[in-house]
Amino acid sequence: MYTKKKLLAALLASALAAGMLPTSACAASDYTTANATLVTLTDSSATAKGKYTGYEIDGTDVSITAAGTYVFSGDCDNGSITVKKGVTGVTIVLNDLTLTNDDSAAITLNKTAEASLIAAAGTTNTVADTEGSSDENAAVKVKSGAALAIGGTGTLTVDGNAKNGIKGAADAVITVAEVKLNINAVNDGLSCDDELNITGGTLNITAGGDAVKASPDTGDTENPDTTSLGNVTISGGTLTLNATEDGIQADGDLTISGGTFHVKTNGGHTTALTDDSASCKGFKAGGALTVTGGTLTVDSADDALHASTDVTISGGTLTLATGDDGVHADNDLVIGAKGSSSTSTPRINITASYEGLEGTTVTVYSGDIDVVASDDGVNAASSTLGERSDKYAINIAGGDLYIDAGSDGLDSNNDISMTGGKVEVYGADAMMDAAIDYDGTFTLSGGTLFGAGMEPSAGTQAYIAVGETSPSGGGMGGGPNGQGGGQGMTPPTDANGTNGNRPTPPSFSGNTSTDGTFTPPTKPSGGKADGKPSGNLPNRESALGIKKGSVITVQDSSGKTLCTATALGSMSSVIFSSVDIKEGETYTVLVDGTSVGTAEAKLGTTDSSSSMGTFKPGQGGQPSQATVGSFKDVPQNSWFASAVQYVTSNSLMNGTSTTAFSPSATMSRGMLMTVLARYAGESTEGGTVWYEKGMNWAKNKGISDGSAPNRNITREQLAAMLYRYAGEPDGAADLSAYADAGSVSAYAEKAVQWCVKNGILTGKTSSTLAPKATATRAECAAMLQRFASLTK
Repeated sequence: MYTKKKLLAALLASALAAGMLPTSACAASDYTTANATLVTLTDSSATAKGKYTGYEIDGTDVSITAAGTYVFSGDCDNGSITVKKGVTGVTIVLNDLTLTNDDSAAITLNKTAEASLIAAAGTTNTVADTEGSSDENAAVKVKSGAALAIGGTGTLTVDGNAKNGIKGAADAVITVAEVKLNINAVNDGLSCDDELNITGGTLNITAGGDAVKASPDTGDTENPDTTSLGNVTISGGTLTLNATEDGIQADGDLTISGGTFHVKTNGGHTTALTDDSASCKGFKAGGALTVTGGTLTVDSADDALHASTDVTISGGTLTLATGDDGVHADNDLVIGAKGSSSTSTPRINITASYEGLEGTTVTVYSGDIDVVASDDGVNAASSTLGERSDKYAINIAGGDLYIDAGSDGLDSNNDISMTGGKVEVYGADAMMDAAIDYDGTFTLSGGTLFGAGMEPSAGTQAYIAVGETSPSGGGMGGGPNGQGGGQGMTPPTDANGTNGNRPTPPSFSGNTSTDGTFTPPTKPSGGKADGKPSGNLPNRESALGIKKGSVITVQDSSGKTLCTATALGSMSSVIFSSVDIKEGETYTVLVDGTSVGTAEAKLGTTDSSSSMGTFKPGQGGQPSQATVGSFKDVPQNSWFASAVQYVTSNSLMNGTSTTAFSPSATMSRGMLMTVLARYAGESTEGGTVWYEKGMNWAKNKGISDGSAPNRNITREQLAAMLYRYAGEPDGAADLSAYADAGSVSAYAEKAVQWCVKNGILTGKTSSTLAPKATATRAECAAMLQRFASLTK
């Protein structure tokens, strides 16, 4: 392909060379019979005269059979221009030509032919097929192995009324240089199976399919295209693309090094997609997607940038609005250049998205990045690898990130590492969401960080945390994703055991398996089908009094201000780190000028498994007031104090820190599996993930199907696991007193009835069970204590 691309460049250069087509833009007066052959087309005939005789005329169909420069003008409503098979060295000049073909393509390059197509300066040209065309299915067709270079300083309009505008077949290469090219197509606008190169020009493309495309026809059962690359390379030009499907699609690699892009797909980011199989992405690559320069403005219903492998953005200015992900890589997403000290390149502004940046591994070396997302701001995840994988990571080594997320701000399903850069991150501050969330280890060794959520679990740079933060680690005491930790709400004080008036968590619409595992619904408007709602999640009231617009200030002991930030919403905690924070020193956090707390700076040194105690059967005992009293969020007169003492003294659950139990935080399914395994006397140590031994035990015993271990457990799921552990005994309660009894899932009905009958499960209120509400740590502790009392 390298030789063919060099040839295309040579074709364009020679077409503009002195003596053939002057660089002054090839005005009509420059052509004479001495330096070209002039062809005039009418509705009834074609006539030719001049230097080159390599042509054949049949009515209004002109075939070029030998090298030369052929200048076409006139108006013909049913004619064609064809370069014969294997003919090279051809320059086709359009000099105010209007050409339509009723049956086939208006211009065709047959197999292995090579030609330049030039729009002469000051001219307006149109080539088109008709709606009834059924032969080539394109207004301009480049057949297998052929090469077409499009240039000139005039205007060329291509109307693909049957299907495509310009189409290159297997092993064909199309290059577009300086030309004003307008394409209107029923299906794809500018398409080539093998390689499509754009080096300049002004392109305006409206397409019912993809605007720009390189996609080998591997689905052809008779002649599958197994040799074409499917690559798109763009180094310049101005492209305005309006597509029903993808703006630019490359089945191979998509490389952008320059150019100005205005891309809109399927009506833009406000369009609600009803078909999960529809693809209407801004830039899409089946291989790698690389952006090293250019100005990209995208308004897409689907992902703005998407690659089935890696995405690398090391330069350029990107403004992205999308109904789905801003930038999505199925493998690695890399932003900036390693070792770069600049924060100005690249510049990425994601003004609307479901998830802002997503990849298996997301690495930021440099750049100025602003993210607005209704779900996660930065997400290390992959649908192919599943919920847990050692490959997941968020690595921040530099750059400037500002994240406004409706769910988690930084969300890694494994590790987070921050060694440099500046991060200001806001999350939902809801029951399952925070600014910072991870399932593995968060190592903080440099940079400046302001946010809320889970504290670092390792690192060499000190930080402070004030408020209801989630501790590090994946154990019973403080699991990631808000499991066992989380920024809990003010603990309930309802002496009747109904857990107070806790806000209802976000409701999900979908199906539940026999184990209570949530099955994602169809994709919500503007969101994803992953079981999370699209848009803003309900925030809880911050114990620190932080709300939208609050000014948060961090000061050292001398009163020097180290950080000032304006909150985007409720924050139940503040985490801050920079080189100015010194381990062991005390810092103050102020909200709107009033101190809300002080904290001693520390290093993240908590082991991810440090809160995983070993349960020893038979360790009962009465509550120790000293132990309960060590938890500042467990009042000794609270309804759950005895339960907290029971689960902690028996090493079933630990505190989320030495001074907090987080009774209102959530509990995961994997945690309960592990607790019940310990209760049964099984060792839960080891495994590739902390919950593996407990999960496998629960599966083997028929207590759970082991699915979704990281998902927050509901009250009815908790009841179902306890019921199965007990051997599914007989005994049913009348639930008619509860107005929501009918909402209990069929799989859990007997379990809930049994738990209610035996006092294990009580109502949230006197008239509601809330079976699908997320179970809190306090509720889990209480139900475990009641269950143990019943079954011992």
